[in-house]
Amino acid sequence: MDHEKKENEAGVRMTRKTAYIAIAVVLVAGLGIAGAFLGLFDGITGMDEDVVATVNGEVVTEEEFNQAMEQEKMQYQAQGVDLESEEMAEMLADLEEQVLDNYFIIPILLEQKAEEQGIEISDEEIEERYQEYAAQFGGEEQLLEAMEDAGLNREDLDEDIIRELTIQNYLDQYLETYLEENPDERIEADKVELSDEEVEEYYQQMRSQYDEIKEVVEAEDPEVPAEQQEMMEMQFAQIEEQYGDIMEADDFEEVKPQLEEEMREERVAQEKQEKEQRILMAHIEELREESDVEKNL
Repeated sequence: MDHEKKENEAGVRMTRKTAYIAIAVVLVAGLGIAGAFLGLFDGITGMDEDVVATVNGEVVTEEEFNQAMEQEKMQYQAQGVDLESEEMAEMLADLEEQVLDNYFIIPILLEQKAEEQGIEISDEEIEERYQEYAAQFGGEEQLLEAMEDAGLNREDLDEDIIRELTIQNYLDQYLETYLEENPDERIEADKVELSDEEVEEYYQQMRSQYDEIKEVVEAEDPEVPAEQQEMMEMQFAQIEEQYGDIMEADDFEEVKPQLEEEMREERVAQEKQEKEQRILMAHIEELREESDVEKNL
């Protein structure tokens, strides 16, 4: 329980930094909604020892950057990585660049652009995202407790939510406009081609996974840890709900049309995400080129 509480507290502390980067949902796999309560200070121009970067005059302070780096290091340590190893020492310079770009420079560029566009966030949008955060923490009570432990209040969180949604709404609008102007780049389901071999292989993989999990769940082996058993049961229930009718069918040809539809939907979602990532990354590079960005690492 203490471990879970520490993880939640860390997530809250970081919301101002990475919630700033709602682009993570679309752009950088693995960053997700990771929270960030670090905020960026406005107005200072020029570089000094307390500033690690400026983006069109907006600064990233050394304190903010160090907090972000510590969060990244904590994640590596949680995965068992020895930060004192020679290999990791060689990676730290690259990690610093990644943190500065993904946690600060890119979100600042996007927020500045969103402000130029006059994007505003409604109270309803703020409340909806707040409830999503509460759900991630297991309820509003747990979220408020974590915020209190981090010395934060609802106003702090609302500010971060506004930043996050401002960036996300800008990206959504940019994508919509881009695809309207470039309709040939849209990913359409009817353009996805599937071979019979692909569909059958997909079916066999599903069948194998289903049978394997079913065997474990039904065996109720006392040597299987309770947490693992519970996880397998949940996974099996999800497969049953989504694919139970397919798994119960005796004839592959009978379920082939449904499998093709499932595969096509997955393929469209995957290709759409990849396409959107490429479009947005290209846009971000354009913003970099037209902006005044200085680094002082």
